[in-house]
Amino acid sequence: MSGFGKEGHLSGLTENTSVENWDSIEQLKSALMNNEVEVAATPAYVAANLYAKGVDVRMIAPVVWGMLYVLGPEGTTPGDWEALRGQKVIVVLPGNMPDLVFSYLLKQNGLNRDSDIEVIPAQDGQQALALLAKGEASWAVMPEHVASVAQMKMKKQGINLTRALNLQEEWAKVTGGEARFPMAGLVMPGKLVDEHPELVTAIREEVSATVAKANAGDADTIAAIAEKYQLPEQLVKGVLPRLQLDVVPASQARDEYEDFLTRLGEDNPKIYGGKLPDNKFYVE
Repeated sequence: MSGFGKEGHLSGLTENTSVENWDSIEQLKSALMNNEVEVAATPAYVAANLYAKGVDVRMIAPVVWGMLYVLGPEGTTPGDWEALRGQKVIVVLPGNMPDLVFSYLLKQNGLNRDSDIEVIPAQDGQQALALLAKGEASWAVMPEHVASVAQMKMKKQGINLTRALNLQEEWAKVTGGEARFPMAGLVMPGKLVDEHPELVTAIREEVSATVAKANAGDADTIAAIAEKYQLPEQLVKGVLPRLQLDVVPASQARDEYEDFLTRLGEDNPKIYGGKLPDNKFYVE
């Protein structure tokens, strides 16, 4: 979203654009339910959950296709789930996307979240980093860019963390599909979608333009992201390929989206509202 309103695809449709970050899922839900935003980036299950509860939000495009990792001690064999048995594992955002994907894959690999590992919850990346620095655990479930920051900061303390589990690759092993999943995407209020379908197309094109630059390693785009999030440009450059950014119209991504929600909700379908969205949710 660093280039939103600057790429030119919204000209003639709106005079002003503003981008704000949400700090919690509850804040995001409130903004959508109270029509305080025209477009929002949301975790996949949040959009479906709101729709199931009668909030008319529509998925216009999944954008982030998986950026989750399990960091572990140096020397850990990549892909070895058994290495987690009996270990303390820091989990960022317990009950939310990183935890949901990790817990599903943990179970699929024969481990019980409640008895085979000890989960140490971290409410955000900063808390997770603090826990790692204190030596509370040497394993952590993290999204990007937090995973890269953790590796960088721990290395300065003489501790090398490895990417023990690439959860995108582990997803592919379990599902037999691609090493990706529709983790997060763009939603809009249904009324706006129905009344201004041209805006849907323009927003997709606007975001796609910045995504293409980011994926190509465009220097100006990297600099803008680094400035916005106060990160080293070199770190941003390394993180971008791991975000798996791809703007896909929602109707084309429906099968992957439904499979993702169904798997995450095997034990608790309430995370996506108890029922999968109908046709209206997926914007052409």
